[in-house]
Amino acid sequence: MKTRLLPTSIAARATAFLLALLTLAPRALAGAEPVSVSGIYPSLATFNNEAECGTGAVVPWADRLWVISYGPHLPFGSSDKLYEITPDLRQIIRPESVGGTPANRMIHRESKQLLIGPYFIDEQRRVRVVPPAKMPGRHTGNARHLTDPANKVYFATMEEGLYEVDVRTLEVVGRIKDGNQPKPGQTDETRPATLESKLPGYHGKGLNSGQGRVVYANNGEHGAAALRDPAMPSGALGEWRGAGDWQLVRRNQFCEVSGPGGIFGNAHPDTDPLWSIGWDHRSLLLMLLDRGQWHPFRLPKASHCYDGAHGWNTEWPRIRDIGPDGQPDLLMTMHGMFWRFPQTFSLANLAGIAPRSTYLKVVGDFCRWNDRVVLGCDDTAKSEFLNKRKLKGNLPGPGQSQSNLRFLKPEELDQLGPALGRGAVWLDDAVKAGVPSEPFLFAGFDRRSLHLAHDSSEPVKFALEVMNLGVAASRQSAAASTSEDRRRSA
Repeated sequence: MKTRLLPTSIAARATAFLLALLTLAPRALAGAEPVSVSGIYPSLATFNNEAECGTGAVVPWADRLWVISYGPHLPFGSSDKLYEITPDLRQIIRPESVGGTPANRMIHRESKQLLIGPYFIDEQRRVRVVPPAKMPGRHTGNARHLTDPANKVYFATMEEGLYEVDVRTLEVVGRIKDGNQPKPGQTDETRPATLESKLPGYHGKGLNSGQGRVVYANNGEHGAAALRDPAMPSGALGEWRGAGDWQLVRRNQFCEVSGPGGIFGNAHPDTDPLWSIGWDHRSLLLMLLDRGQWHPFRLPKASHCYDGAHGWNTEWPRIRDIGPDGQPDLLMTMHGMFWRFPQTFSLANLAGIAPRSTYLKVVGDFCRWNDRVVLGCDDTAKSEFLNKRKLKGNLPGPGQSQSNLRFLKPEELDQLGPALGRGAVWLDDAVKAGVPSEPFLFAGFDRRSLHLAHDSSEPVKFALEVMNLGVAASRQSAAASTSEDRRRSA
C-alpha cells in the first residue's frame, strides 16, 4: 500500500515538515541529544489520566533530575508518577509511583535523602514511599523539625494537615488532621491526628520552620464569592509552635515560605530569617520574619492573571537558588515575573530585590541542573476549570493532560518579557492621618510613576518617605495628613 501527500501550497509542505520534526524518534541518531524545541524536549513530557497534569517539583539529586507530576485534588493517590531523568536526558518512570497532588521537596542533610512528594530517595537512588493511606492529603511542603531535625521532618497538606515523619523508619504521626474526608478503606493511619484546624482559608502552599515555629501559607478561600470577588478576605499565613492548631499571622493569600537555606532548610534556624510571598488585590505581599517579629513589604504585580480569591491560578511560586555550586543566585517566581532575590534579605539588609523579566507560563517549580535552569510547568489540562468563555465556544479540550520541562540558559531569564509591574499600597481604602502605608519595594524598573487620588472635601497632604538602599531596592511609605479620608488609589 502506498500513501501520497499532495500539498496544495508551500504552507502545506511546511506544516507537514513541522509535524514530521515533532514526531521524530527521541534520538534521531544513536548517541545524539533528544530532539528539542525552544528548550523543551518532547521525550520528557509527563502524562496522567486526570483532569490536569502539573509539575509539582524538580530537584537534582544523586546525578539525576527528579520530577513529580500531580493531578487536581487527589489526596489518596492518582495515576501521576515519579520520574528519574538521566544526564543524557532519558526519562525513567519509577515503579514506586503512587501519585496524588504533591508539590513538596526537601533535601535532608543528616540522612542524605531527597524528600519529594511522598518519596524518600537516598544517594544510591533507592526509593522508599509513604503510601497515601498512611499519610493522606495533598502534600504541599516540608520543613525541618523543631526539636529533632536530625531524625524527623514535617509534611503539610493543602487542607491544613500536618504530619511528623521519621526519616529512617518512615513512621508517621499526625499532628493536625488533613481536611479531606476519606471514603471507607482509603486511609490506614497508625497514629492519626484528631485536631481539626480552624485556620482561615484553604489551598495550602509553602512550609518552612525557624525561630521556634513552623510557618504555613494558605492561598485561597472556599465559596462561590471567591470566584467573583478578588478583594474579599482570603488565605492565611499561619504558624505552629509545636502543639495545638495553626495560629493566624496575617489574613491574606500566601504561597512560598523560604529562607537563606532554601531546599535544605535554614542552617541557623534560631537566627536566620524566613520569607513568605503572597498577594492581595492591591499588590504583592512579602512577609519577613526576623528576630521573632513579622515585617510586611509590598511589591508590584506583573500580571493579574494569577489573581483570584480562590487561589487556583498560582500553582507553587518559589524562591530557589539557581546559582552554580558555591555561588548563590536566588530566583523568585510570582505573578508572572522572574525576580532576583538576595539571600541576605533581612532587616539589616533590605536591598537587592529586583525584577528580571516577565513570562506567560504557569511554573510549579524550577532548579539549576548542570548549566541550565529547568522550569517545571503546568501546561495542558484536559479540564477547562474556570477557563470558560463565550468567545471560545465549545472547543474540545486535549485528549490527555500533559506538561513538560523547559531548559534555559541562566542568562535567558533576563531576555524574556519586559520588566513591568503595578501595585497599590491603598486602593479605595479608609486611612488615618499619620499612619504610614506598608513599605513598597520598587527598585529595578526603568520608569516609575506614582498616582494619588482622594475623595476628601478638603485638601490633603501626602508625605513620601523614600529610602535609597543602594544596590537594587528602595522603600516607600506614604502617610496622609487628614484624619479619616478615603484614598481611591495610591
